[in-house]
Amino acid sequence: MLPLYDLTRPSHRPYVNYGLIIINAIIFVFEVAYTNNFAPQPTRVLFEWLGLVPYYLINTFNGAGLITLVTPVTSMFLHAGVIHLAGNMLFLFVFGGNVEGALGHNKYLGFYLIAGIAGGLTQTYLSLAAGPLDIYAPSIGASGAISGVMAAYLEFFPSARIVSYLGYFIIPIRAFWFVGLWFLLQLFFFFGGVNTGVAYGAHIGGFVAGLIIAAATRPFVKKREESELL
Repeated sequence: MLPLYDLTRPSHRPYVNYGLIIINAIIFVFEVAYTNNFAPQPTRVLFEWLGLVPYYLINTFNGAGLITLVTPVTSMFLHAGVIHLAGNMLFLFVFGGNVEGALGHNKYLGFYLIAGIAGGLTQTYLSLAAGPLDIYAPSIGASGAISGVMAAYLEFFPSARIVSYLGYFIIPIRAFWFVGLWFLLQLFFFFGGVNTGVAYGAHIGGFVAGLIIAAATRPFVKKREESELL
């Protein structure tokens, strides 16, 4: 099940969402350049330096260095490959525009970053609980933040139609069903112990944070939309 586009036009042009997509793409180009020009194991070094490594984060003031304090943010802009980047940016493109239109540009950026940090910290906590092997594995990618965006989309536009690729068919699906099924799959993969290298904990943490924030801000969003119609 892959989203292609939604049938609801944003109330404002989503400049911040476009900017986030462009920034992620540019940073990935630098990742590739770094990988091709430095050795040994350049990608691993980069991910361990700017990715979210649970062991380093909890030892920030015990020799790991203050740079680890910014890794919950820097890790959100790193991706492990073209497919990882393309998949995340597709979801951000489909769901982010209308959420930005509902929240406004500045609030959307803050929301995105908070959801991403919440996702990263959730993954860190779960990695610490899982055992010694996971605490050294860096988490990277924008999926925690995008999960929060999807939760906000569900809160603000539950009846919106998402044109999706499903098997051999391209059909419109209500956001309630698309996002709801997506989240249930994250829970299934996480609690089922499915090891695909995906940070399902970040997805769950970002989604829950996004849902809570969106639910809290919904009255203000509705009030702002009503005032714009006057």
